[in-house]
Formats: sequence, C-alpha cells, structure tokens
Amino acid sequence: MATLYIELIDIDSELPVRWWLCDDSSIAAAGSDPLDEIANLDPGKAQNKLDTVVLIPDREILYVHVDVPGRSQARVRQAAPFAVEPHLTEEIDEVHIALCDFKRGESVPCLVINRARFESFLATIDAAGIRANVITTPGMLADSTADIHLIEAGSNITVRTTDQLAVVAADTLATTLSAKLADEQEHVRLTCVGTDAIESVTRQSVSHMNAEDVGIQLISFESLLLGVNAPLAIPNLQQGSYAIVDSGATIKQILNKTALATAASVIIVSAIFLVQGVWADVQTERLREDALDIYESVYNTRDVAGNPVFRMQEQMGTRIDEQSTWLNLLEGVVGATSGVEIKNLDFNEVQSKMSITFYADSYQEFEAIRTRIEEMGLSVEVNVAEQQQNRVWARITLAAT
Repeated sequence: MATLYIELIDIDSELPVRWWLCDDSSIAAAGSDPLDEIANLDPGKAQNKLDTVVLIPDREILYVHVDVPGRSQARVRQAAPFAVEPHLTEEIDEVHIALCDFKRGESVPCLVINRARFESFLATIDAAGIRANVITTPGMLADSTADIHLIEAGSNITVRTTDQLAVVAADTLATTLSAKLADEQEHVRLTCVGTDAIESVTRQSVSHMNAEDVGIQLISFESLLLGVNAPLAIPNLQQGSYAIVDSGATIKQILNKTALATAASVIIVSAIFLVQGVWADVQTERLREDALDIYESVYNTRDVAGNPVFRMQEQMGTRIDEQSTWLNLLEGVVGATSGVEIKNLDFNEVQSKMSITFYADSYQEFEAIRTRIEEMGLSVEVNVAEQQQNRVWARITLAAT
C-alpha cells in the first residue's frame, strides 16, 4: 500500500507543508502545498486507501526509556506514567504519553508530548480533512539499532540514538557528539539526513576526533522515508484516548461492540440502582429486554445462556439477597463519595471475588473507599490506581476475609 508522508513544521495550517507519496520503494510524487489541499491530491482523493503518516517537529516531544516492573504488558502500560513522571518538567495530567513497542523485562520507550499542543496539532490535521494513521516525528523514522542519525531540522539538528532523542543547535553539535561518542568503544557510524550543509557541520564537529573511529554518510530525507519498512509500526502518538477510529470496521463488528457495551451498561446501571434501593422488577425486565433486542440483532438468537455478560447480570440481579456481603460492599462503594463512577464489575462466583473498576475524584477519596471496604471485613487488592487528568482511575479486587 502507498504511504503518504506529511511534514508539519508548525500548527499554522496556512503554511505550505512538505509531502511525499511513497509507492513500491520509490517516491511517486512530492511537493509543498497548503495542508488542506493535500487531502485532494491524486491518488489521495480516496485517502482512506493510503497509509498516512503525519510528522510533527522532534522538538515537540520527549523521548525517554524507563524501567517499569510488571508481569504483563497491560500492567506495564498502566504503570508507565509513574515511571515517566520524574522526567517531566510539567504536571503529569498536562502531558500525553504514548508507549512504543517493548518486550517484557526490558526498558520501555515512551513518547511524551504536551497535551494541549498535541490537541492543537490534531485539530489542524482534522480541519484539513486529513485522516492520519500515524502521528510521529522525523526522529522516530530512523532505525537507530546501529547508526546515530543526525536529521536536519531547520537551524537545529535532531540527534537520534538507540535510546535517546535530542534537538540541538548546530553550533553545539560538537559538544553533543563528544559526550555521546566518548562512551562508544567501537567504530561509530553517523548518518546525516538532509542536505550537504548537515554533513559539513557534522564533519567539522568531529574533526578533533580520530577519523578512523567515525564513519559519516549523507542520505536525503527521501531516502530516510524509503527506508521505513512498516509505516504503521512507527512509534505512534495516537494512543489511548487519541487512538484513531477504525473506519474499516464492518457493520457486524460495530453491532458486536454496541451489544457488549449496552449489556455492560445494563450491569452497571442495575448494580447502581440495586444498591440505592430503588430497583424495581419492571425496570429490570425492561432493561433486560432492551439489551436482548440488540443481542438478537447481532447473534440472531435470544438464548444468552453462554454469554458471560448476561450471566453476570443474572448473578447480580437474582442471586444476591438483601443481606449479601457483596450488596453491602457495593452500597459502601457507591455511598462512600458522590464522586465515584463505576465503570465495570466482574464477579467470580466460584472464587467469591469481585473486581470493580471505577473513577474517584482524588487519591484521598480512593483511599477513603478502600478504608471503608476494609472496615466491612473484606480484603482489598489494588490492581491499579492512576491519575487520569483530574480523576483517579482504579481497579480493585475484593474478597471476604
């Protein structure tokens, strides 16, 4: 599939931007045009047939490797913001963190960008009618497993190594390279990306070093683009709440998601009404019938005996009596603070455990909830508790002691 690369040097959509259409290991077309005109380029007229990669300046991001303990990738992803926070000069809720690919037990590479700035870039891209599969930076295009890449960035230079990225002024490149190359024990290759000017600056910067230990090659920016083997695997800032919506989803897939979301909502609504003491049989039946209607439209049956979502609803709605410990537990959670928003319930009848995912207004309120539950004689295992913007997102597992 062809790949369209678009380079934004600023949020201003009226400035001409560079673009390249890469197809079959060659540059099929290239140019410099206002952003809103690029969406109409042929064959970009059917832009959803292209992989579109939008490049924003390297100076906008922090690239950092952090050590995050965890037994699974899911847990590592949840804990990563805590490891990134010491590297920040701004509040954690003011930034967006995107994790690159990583292996369990190894350091985790992260991209960090100011949330407001990122949203401004997204707004500019969206206003131009561009649907970006990947939003990244030029420095992230480089395969830095062997070389140190030096990428021309206006009057600055992006220095990309295996685990670092820095944007430096041209007159400080010598100092930057001296510090980096001092740790290298073997022959070092420097790949300069851009024009003859960056090669000249690089050679001057390393002129005091042993020339036999440093190899320098110059490639064009177009060559850097053509060297990307898997554009969709490039570290992507579009993660979490900024993840791109899959426009290629089938109607059945959309209905599946709708059915599951609706069924899950029935459980949550049922539980909240139940603990508040205003649940009525007629409303239970109405909600159940609404969920079954959607379920039938997807699966062509109203038999839900094997569906765990509905089994959970039945357990919560018909197997819990007024004196149940779990009913008291839910009443304690919901009644602990008006700021609690339950997102998901998972009841394991065999193990007699319940997991609750919820939002609290603050860590203080989260601790109040945990203390209240423990005072009821239940054990509380905190699976995760993290700050998300102005709220605390948590998942706890509860068991009778």
